[in-house]
Amino acid sequence: MALKYEVADLEGIDEAAKALYKEKDGGGFVLDVAGVVPEEQFNEVNQRAVDNATEAARRRKTVERITSALGVEDASDLDAAIAALKSAPKKADKDAQADQEAIIAQIKADHEKQLNEARGEVTKMKLTAAQATLTAEMQTAGFPAKVAEMIAVSGMARVSLDEGGQARVMSTEGNPMAGSGADGFATIGDLAKEFAAAMPELLTDKGKGGGGKAPSGGTGAAGQPNSQFGALAAKIPGFADLPRN
Repeated sequence: MALKYEVADLEGIDEAAKALYKEKDGGGFVLDVAGVVPEEQFNEVNQRAVDNATEAARRRKTVERITSALGVEDASDLDAAIAALKSAPKKADKDAQADQEAIIAQIKADHEKQLNEARGEVTKMKLTAAQATLTAEMQTAGFPAKVAEMIAVSGMARVSLDEGGQARVMSTEGNPMAGSGADGFATIGDLAKEFAAAMPELLTDKGKGGGGKAPSGGTGAAGQPNSQFGALAAKIPGFADLPRN
């Protein structure tokens, strides 16, 4: 029969074997032998070894993740990688700031582009309205509708918008003209009258023979073809060829 290393008491132990046991601190008896570790102590040491092995495995995996993330071969290169990592935040902050500034600059550029496009549309509409006004004023001044439309196209070279978006009539030298406007500037109607004074041959022949009809390419009052009308009409599309005072 095998002897137990540790017993609570010596009951049931052969008399010859009782001498092999010694009482231990805290009660109970153990075999009085050398080189033997008590089971409780063995289990404690064994559990500690298991815990240490588990912690070592966890740390090894952590190191592997770190080395993989830093792109280093093994733990011996970690010092250099960590040193580089410590200096990285400053560079990252600068890069982040640069990215933010680039984003803000792009937003501003997009906004400015949209504003310019909107301003361009407004300018286009105002110039279109000014051309329509010039056409109407020229008809009022005596030009036939078709002639007024043709002259208005080239005549718009004499019209520009000021900083406030107000249509201004310009002189042939490119300066704002004075005229009959309430603010002292020339009006679109003034420009139409200027063209009428410069090209009387193109005006409707009101009250003469034709009952207000424009001169045609037929015969004039003297029965001769009105070749002068045709010559002037051919010049209308090009503003540079328009007569000037």
